[in-house]
Amino acid sequence: MSLPPAHWKATQAIQSMAIERVQRPIWDAVLAAAWGARNATAKERFRTEIRGSALTPHFYQTADGWRAPLWHLPARPGSTGEPVILSTGIALNHRTLDLHQDRSLVRHLHAEGFDVFVLNHRGDECSEPPHDHAAFDFDDIVAHDVPAAIAEVKTISGAERVHWIGHGLGGQLLVAHLANDGDRDIASAVNICSAATFQPMKATARRIAHVAQLMPKHWRIPIRKIQDILTAASRPQDLVVLSRRIEGPMMRSLMIEGTQDLGIGLVQQMAKWTEVGHLCNRDNRFDYTAGLHGRKVHLLAIAAPDDPMCPLPAAKAAIDQLAEGHGEWWPLEAGWGHLDPIAGADAPRVIFPKVSSWLDIHRNRCWARP
Repeated sequence: MSLPPAHWKATQAIQSMAIERVQRPIWDAVLAAAWGARNATAKERFRTEIRGSALTPHFYQTADGWRAPLWHLPARPGSTGEPVILSTGIALNHRTLDLHQDRSLVRHLHAEGFDVFVLNHRGDECSEPPHDHAAFDFDDIVAHDVPAAIAEVKTISGAERVHWIGHGLGGQLLVAHLANDGDRDIASAVNICSAATFQPMKATARRIAHVAQLMPKHWRIPIRKIQDILTAASRPQDLVVLSRRIEGPMMRSLMIEGTQDLGIGLVQQMAKWTEVGHLCNRDNRFDYTAGLHGRKVHLLAIAAPDDPMCPLPAAKAAIDQLAEGHGEWWPLEAGWGHLDPIAGADAPRVIFPKVSSWLDIHRNRCWARP
């Protein structure tokens, strides 16, 4: 049995990624040689060998014609199978949540009896735009992709509600969906290093944002190629900006395997947030963070004190808006960075059990009617 013609292009995009992985060894050898030349005295490998993901794609379609895969690891036989949607941070792909056998949030949740999905939306490279529209921004993902993905997961699982885990941008999508009266969809949620308020950008970042505003909205920034080059040119100490607990070889593998190209329209709207100081829609007429006020959503917010992308107060802002007794705030101890809670060496021992325990408390809400 073959996929319907409507899915052929999106399937070809996934196949092209598989072909690229076959060709990667040559390119990886070039990157490793460049890194070795720059770090001749380093006593570590360039990168860790990464095996295939346990996830397989399942396609959904939005009301405005976009198609994208939900990466799926079905619930194990005999489990209760509550559905959980994981959504990644900016310019990161599904592999960041299933990067390695011993530190995969996907496989941890699967072992705990959940039906696991990782969201791809129109901002991700495997998505297929309709013929008459290719430009998009954050608001488009919130208005179309998130509801369509949740509806598809409900259909597959038979559940009335879903759990949601968002890292960075993935948590911001949750905040915006809840502010759009999407709380009836969510049994419980976990936001990891996800900012709901913002500080003004530094001078260099402002210049980059200004350039982005001048670029066509439908363009994509080739993050994957840029990251390959930056990783090959990096020194071990350069990785501290994003991580304090991911070993050098693993971190370089994450940067190479786990990144993806980035839509200009999404960058433009995110730049707007830093101008106004809060999570807003494209014309700043609606404050998504304020839209959480008084909502009875069971949300756990996890934040890392050494995360330059999400300071502690920025992550706590979402919890502060919820009805009393519904949010839980968990700031980590010093030494945790932006990527550590999803891929750090200590994440399977410290973070993953806390996340699954939070979902476990609210399992029954997946099956109860709103």
